[in-house]
Amino acid sequence: MAADRVGAPSVRREVRFGFSIRLFLALSAAALASGCARIGDFERPHQSYFHDEVLPVVGAYAAQRRGEPVSFSQLTDDERMLRDLAYAIIAPPVTRQKWFVTITDLRQSRVLPNNEPPFDVEKYASSIIDIPYRSATARYSRLVDDIRADSVRVTPFFTVAKRVIDMDTARERSLTGVTRLTPEERETAMARVAENRMLIGWVYRRLGERARGYKYTLERLFIKTPAPAGVDAERALRAYEERLAKIPVLTAVAFYPTNGPQIIKD
Repeated sequence: MAADRVGAPSVRREVRFGFSIRLFLALSAAALASGCARIGDFERPHQSYFHDEVLPVVGAYAAQRRGEPVSFSQLTDDERMLRDLAYAIIAPPVTRQKWFVTITDLRQSRVLPNNEPPFDVEKYASSIIDIPYRSATARYSRLVDDIRADSVRVTPFFTVAKRVIDMDTARERSLTGVTRLTPEERETAMARVAENRMLIGWVYRRLGERARGYKYTLERLFIKTPAPAGVDAERALRAYEERLAKIPVLTAVAFYPTNGPQIIKD
């Protein structure tokens, strides 16, 4: 009985914390869903106090609770740009639907884990094949637009990712020469390296998932409504896959274990 009494406050704190997180998630979903679309000009997220200040703080604590690396240091210009460019890739191609935008916000801010669920191939295919269009050509046009939009996102993101990885490597090397480096300072620096690495790995996985989704959709679309426009879609998909194959291998040493690969390319 005494042991139960000793442990009770801790249990109550856990329950209160869990309830607070669930309440915040519910309020966040309501706030995000009721607001305007997150993606603005150049497909970068709109700036707002809620998205840029509140969500990252809550997400950092949620990530800590899951045992993920968290750094509270300021983002560099390239690290911020990396996160902006990642947004449109992480979001599903149906981002104009506010609910999907909400989920993307919560994942990128790390309020929700970033690895569940994966890109829903069948749901994406259904958004093109099952929803009424004026013509079969319009369905292919939508698919081609999505594929080409992803294609032009690849180079800008991985150009910035390369710079971030280079700076992370320099950051790690510099730690050995820092005077009176504290464990907390080292942990903060290496946590940021791990955060960057996780984001780059997440984007690479998402691009691969979307490539598989486009292929799945094209195959089934052609079976149901064959049209000459299918040739254009096939060419666009092939060009997209070739661009993905040319992504350079990016490496970064991380202080923490992560869900991503040691080398940022499968």
